[in-house]
Amino acid sequence: ARTQAAEWLGLSPDDPLGLQTLPYGSYSAPHHAARQRIGVAIGDRVLDLTTATDRLLPARAHLFRLGRLDAFLAEGHLAWAEVRADITGWLSQDRYREAIEDLLIPVGQAEMHMPFSVTDYADFYCSEQHATNVGQIFRPGAEPLAANWRHLPVGYHGRSATVVPSGTPIRRPCGQFLEPGADAPVFGASARLDFEAELGFVVGTETILGEPV
Repeated sequence: ARTQAAEWLGLSPDDPLGLQTLPYGSYSAPHHAARQRIGVAIGDRVLDLTTATDRLLPARAHLFRLGRLDAFLAEGHLAWAEVRADITGWLSQDRYREAIEDLLIPVGQAEMHMPFSVTDYADFYCSEQHATNVGQIFRPGAEPLAANWRHLPVGYHGRSATVVPSGTPIRRPCGQFLEPGADAPVFGASARLDFEAELGFVVGTETILGEPV
């Protein structure tokens, strides 16, 4: 049976941010004097993991003191599994209530920051519907997908500096476009922006040159 959150948390068993999720993040709150720390979302609240590990898991506390996940990610799968198991225990057993209740804040009080350093990433062009739509725009009247697309979706290098936390203002990109009826393109800010849902996977540990991820 799936582990249930402690009753005092008042969490519905169907809450999408229940014990089965527990996403990590970097945040600050007004009472933290702007110091970043690591938090874990549980329902509509955030657990201060930086302080919780100081109290309950001192052997791992150093991984969260700087308010970024870099050191924790570098520890690898064993550390990830152990910390996840500990957090699940704290949030599911009543005996930990006194130790963590004051470390839970409403999610609306948390200002999110970059949770870890994005040093590199590869972007994959892997949605058939999206690729077909773009192909029809760029190559009207021609086959929108390349012959091998369904066998090897396109991957390309991304620019890590473009990864920012939610809520960061985005400047419209500039480029060339052809005005209706014009003979030559003009340069300027994009008139329309394309919003897409992206799914990302964090590798975490160091990768080795020439080895598959």
